Amino acid sequence: MKYQDSLEQASEKAAQVKVFLQRAGLAAHPVNYAVCYDYISGHHAALCTAIEHKLSAKTPFDDFIMADLYSRYLTPANPQQEQLLQDASGIVSRLTGYTDLAAEQVADYLQQLDFSLLQLQQQQQNGENILSAVEQLRQQTQEFRSGQYQLQQQLEQANQQSHQLRHELEQLKLQRQLDPLTGLYNRSAMQHQLELWFTEQPGRRVAAIAIDLDHFSRFNQDYGSAIGDVILSKVARKISSYVQSSGLPVRAGGEEFLILLPDVDLRSASEIAEQVRRGVEKLRFVSARSKKALPKVTISLGVSLYQHSENWYQFLARTTDVLTLAKQRGRNQVASETMLALPA
Repeated sequence: MKYQDSLEQASEKAAQVKVFLQRAGLAAHPVNYAVCYDYISGHHAALCTAIEHKLSAKTPFDDFIMADLYSRYLTPANPQQEQLLQDASGIVSRLTGYTDLAAEQVADYLQQLDFSLLQLQQQQQNGENILSAVEQLRQQTQEFRSGQYQLQQQLEQANQQSHQLRHELEQLKLQRQLDPLTGLYNRSAMQHQLELWFTEQPGRRVAAIAIDLDHFSRFNQDYGSAIGDVILSKVARKISSYVQSSGLPVRAGGEEFLILLPDVDLRSASEIAEQVRRGVEKLRFVSARSKKALPKVTISLGVSLYQHSENWYQFLARTTDVLTLAKQRGRNQVASETMLALPA
């Protein structure tokens, strides 16, 4: 195990994890299990504190919260990010050094200039030859100019490096917001965007469309995860094609997707969801190896509208409940939150 637990310790912790998941009503998939196992192990103080806080606040746990905890506390450090941070630290240190050197050179030159001007004044009053003092002042000025030129070259080089670093940081920031398989936004980007929308306009209307591929686990079992990943990627591309620039297409995890639509009412969101459903249903897939047609892929969708009396965790959990209703009604269909109170 991760903490080199003995078989007995691992079995005991696994039993505790199972109890935690059952009490929270969570599925025992890898993300949920990893979060619970780390919490039970008690080796990650920040994760334990976050979970204890939610438990004391009686916050209901769901897949969204667990994935957020996993992303925040258990995602391995990115070596590329660490290298960029070291590069940034190095550039800042060099710029600080160059600035200190420039200030020191200017201070020395001004001191020498004051001294030389004083000498000129005294020699002129005494009727002495001032050529030597002028020559000394010229040499000091030349040395100062040469030092400033070298410093300018160093600053220009550091400036170029900082621009390159800024570009790389922007690319890394974008990578951290995207799901590597599908190219859609991830949960972290979703949370940030929701918080931004609600901060900009607290009463803003936001609709959510939760999407799940029907019987996809069975598809993976029959055809393998490699083909499954190709299907996910193409379905994600089709889903994204229905989202305008103001919306946010998200891979929520596994075969689950979300579309967040600001300033859209429930009826319009349901119409968009139906367009997405039909678009995915029309997709056709052929095995590159056997050249045989693969089974048709369909999706179930749940549509809900944000209520300002809830937090965004509750909002997304409610959207998932609507999606579950679509599955219970036979899959390959769109369910709206208005159906929750209706008989199945």
